[in-house]
Amino acid sequence: MLNMIKMDWFAIKYYQKRVLVICIPLFAIGYISPVLLMPTAAFLFFLFSLDPFAVEEKGDLNRLYLTLPVKRNDIVAGRYALSLIIVLCGILLGLVCMPLANRISLSKWYPDLKWILALAAFSLLLYALMNLFMYPLLFKLGYQKGKFWGMYVPLGVCTTAYAVFWTYTLLPGNEKLVFNMLVYASEHMLLVSGGMLVLAAALLIVSYLLSLRIYLKREF
Repeated sequence: MLNMIKMDWFAIKYYQKRVLVICIPLFAIGYISPVLLMPTAAFLFFLFSLDPFAVEEKGDLNRLYLTLPVKRNDIVAGRYALSLIIVLCGILLGLVCMPLANRISLSKWYPDLKWILALAAFSLLLYALMNLFMYPLLFKLGYQKGKFWGMYVPLGVCTTAYAVFWTYTLLPGNEKLVFNMLVYASEHMLLVSGGMLVLAAALLIVSYLLSLRIYLKREF
């Protein structure tokens, strides 16, 4: 698996400079609120972790990999491990940028340690959800088709659900719904953060097993 991580990382060498571009939207988000930095960084770095699939499809690297003394499960495990490493680096970058963003941010609220841990747990949950939507389809359909059905369609559904939720909170009697949810989370932080981490781990396991099953049966 370690060799596959190295191979995938080397394969996207040309794309690695994109990490610098990611700092631009992070700066803009940090100006709004430092609270948004870790989830945003997790999302952007997750998109960066998809580049091995793009290079793989462009260079038809699947055929090359299968001529090497590696198993298909090593290819899948390596891709997941590299993805998790990249996203964790993104979350860490968001954490480091939070104190800097707080100096210029429009928001006057800065999270304490327990909320920072909750934000990290939420960022991992967000990554796990995106991973579940995308990785099995990428292993089955390739980069172009998998990206459309695995990212654009779910993003459209999530955006619609988000709009419906906020419309619901504007209805009479629901104005304090978000506030009450935040109060509950604050009073049960260990339960909420732990629950998000457990759910994230479960989703990643399901995603990995699906991808492994799909890739083992895929013909090239």
